[in-house]
Amino acid sequence: MRINRTITFTTVLLAMIMIFAACGSTGSTDESGSTTEATSPFAGMEPADLSGYDSMSDYDGESRLVETDVNEMVKLINDKESFVVFFSFEECPYCNAIMPYVNKAAEDADMYVGYIDTRSNPEWTNNMEIDGYDKVVKYFGDYLPEDEDGKDHLYTPDMYFIKNGEVVARHDGVVEGADDPTVPLTSSQEENLMKILADDFAKLK
Repeated sequence: MRINRTITFTTVLLAMIMIFAACGSTGSTDESGSTTEATSPFAGMEPADLSGYDSMSDYDGESRLVETDVNEMVKLINDKESFVVFFSFEECPYCNAIMPYVNKAAEDADMYVGYIDTRSNPEWTNNMEIDGYDKVVKYFGDYLPEDEDGKDHLYTPDMYFIKNGEVVARHDGVVEGADDPTVPLTSSQEENLMKILADDFAKLK
């Protein structure tokens, strides 16, 4: 009788341990059984000042972009982190056109985006002059078009979704049909753009 009680107590104890372990886990489980969740190494950092973007003047939400640079981006890639990096600058009309949508999509995904301002140095007159541009080419060269001189050229806006150090999605430009950045997007273009961005953020989970 004492043995049976010991077995019963042990069984109950093991069951409780398993329940607590399950309750303590976070994220969702993929088909392989491993736990996955969206990560954001920029969470908790001071948001970037986006007031220089005219398109953000009436934006009600918080800034979801955090200023970073190429060296930090490379470190995150080498550390196999999952994150989003967005190349943009205030005077770029296409960057202005997409900025509110990028910020809203990041809010909806509860994510933060690393923002590389390609004009943070007043002496930079094109995107190829930013510090560490050779590293941009090293990691994203396969996605960059060649310019008239045959060089891999970073055009803005350009955004990369990186999971465990690997690019899983890229979004460049605004959205199909948005050829004039001074013309507001149609409702169908807005819907299409937000769906694309939502799907790209979801790839990090």
